Amino acid sequence: MLPRLASSGLILLNWPDGVMFPSEERHSRTMPKGISDLTLAECSKLLAAMNDTGESQLHLRSVPHLKGM
Repeated sequence: MLPRLASSGLILLNWPDGVMFPSEERHSRTMPKGISDLTLAECSKLLAAMNDTGESQLHLRSVPHLKGM
């Protein structure tokens, strides 16, 4: 997912520390299922980052000069 975002000229800012990135797989699971593979603590961090209204809010930023790379 991250390479696809970058090739579209988008970057993901303020991803919470200790939370797997989209498309990463947890090695302890035999059938990873995306967000359902996150622990409760990781889900809580991700939700808090999305709901943050300050500078540390999880968001996308358009970076047109990266598009197509």
